Amino acid sequence: MKKINPKFFRFISIFCGLVLASACQQQNIRPASATLEPASTDIMVIKIDLTQKETPVVLAPAPKPKTAPITEAKTAPVFTTTKVQPQQATLVQDVTIDKISINTMNTTKPGSDTPDSDSDELTQNQQTTMPSAALPVNSPKIMFTTGTQNNNTYLTNIGLNPPKRIALAMPLRGKLGKVGQAVVDGFMAAHFEDLSSLKEMPYIKVYDSTKISSPDALYLQASMDQIDLIIGPLDKSKVIELSKKEALPIPTLALNYTPLNNTNNTTTNLIQFGLAVEDETSQIAQRSLLEGHQRILILHQDQPWAIRGAQHFTNSWLALGGEIADQVSFSGSGDHSKSITEALLITQSNERAQTLKKHLSNTENVIKFEPRRRQDIDAIVLFALPTDGRQIIPTLAFHFAAQLPVYATHHIYQGPTDTSRDRDLEKVVFTDLPWLIEQPAMQKKISQTWLDRQRYTRLFAVGVDAYHLYPKLGQLSINSSKRVIGVTGVLNLNEKNRIVTQSSWGKFRSGKVIMDSAQ
Repeated sequence: MKKINPKFFRFISIFCGLVLASACQQQNIRPASATLEPASTDIMVIKIDLTQKETPVVLAPAPKPKTAPITEAKTAPVFTTTKVQPQQATLVQDVTIDKISINTMNTTKPGSDTPDSDSDELTQNQQTTMPSAALPVNSPKIMFTTGTQNNNTYLTNIGLNPPKRIALAMPLRGKLGKVGQAVVDGFMAAHFEDLSSLKEMPYIKVYDSTKISSPDALYLQASMDQIDLIIGPLDKSKVIELSKKEALPIPTLALNYTPLNNTNNTTTNLIQFGLAVEDETSQIAQRSLLEGHQRILILHQDQPWAIRGAQHFTNSWLALGGEIADQVSFSGSGDHSKSITEALLITQSNERAQTLKKHLSNTENVIKFEPRRRQDIDAIVLFALPTDGRQIIPTLAFHFAAQLPVYATHHIYQGPTDTSRDRDLEKVVFTDLPWLIEQPAMQKKISQTWLDRQRYTRLFAVGVDAYHLYPKLGQLSINSSKRVIGVTGVLNLNEKNRIVTQSSWGKFRSGKVIMDSAQ
């Protein structure tokens, strides 16, 4: 009898096992365990348990996709340039994003206006992937919230959780281009100075506001970029436009002020900050009172800022119980002496002398006359630019008013100099930013680096303090005694959502400026 090859038996065993497994699957029978055990050197025996039924599989619904949280980078930011391309939006529905109602129905049509494809945005990207915008910037319309809200409620939340994503909406071209760039430079300088700390750094994006057609477009773009706080605008007219809203969809730190007589100063989520001559005049009035003055003479340039400052000082001074002896303006076109003689009543003194000479003309009396200024004023408040101030102070001395204290706003100071150009401003006391009077280390570093940009140094300081303010806005809004020590002064928030600045005091001595303080 011919011997059968053992490989044949192994083949048959495996084949039978596969057939049985197929039969089990068709009968909904699942082998509990299918194990292979060695029967001999060349034969494998398959043991299959056919007693267990297979449990029906229930398909669970697919899990919803999760959005990965954005991780803020700890390393130094890297500037990149991103081009914004117009995108089609054909979604026919209403979408609500962070209190913004966006109507995206038929938003893009052939021939309609689209963002400039050549416009670049300066973007500080801290290794963070920006979400792709689903809608074009200028298509959907933002519906600003008009319901009843408590002022600064959202800002309180920011105080507890400082904003992590910030947008700077600054003009980077046009007549305000250099001003806006100075603010951006100051903000970024403070940011990089802060990188050495261990705290979490914010993501920062810069919008060129000259390329944004309306507030609607600004807040829509910021919403799509998941911005927590907008810093800007800088243009006063745009700040006034925002102040007419009952509420803004994203908290906003505007870098300018609406007029004080503006009745729309309670817009929710809008805080105003900048350099206001009104803050300086209030400070001058308080110091004048502390130093015992009662009757003040006001000299002011015939310019809108000076007229506004003189009016606000008058209101503040009268409210404190003081008196205004006179208010005289000058154009600066060679009329300083005339204006001062009128203000000091020198003309009346000369007229009295002429009258006396006339009455004594037929006598042998010899008349010696020296003009005499009015004696009913304690101090002078001056609103003038440096070129005018350097002529006014010597003229006051010529007309016997050299001993009268003179207070001025920051406009009298042109900045540090190695020349003697300010020697004619001797003893003038004025308010100005600590940035210029105290000259912190950052200011010295910047002035040495950008010698050609000293003209905008105050705007640079505003940018620095905007960075200092942003994480504390919520705390300021709920605590009126809270203060922020900045390079523009001591900052606090009043009931009208305006940042009030307490400036430093400087005094001219031998052509230089020294720090001064109220007595």
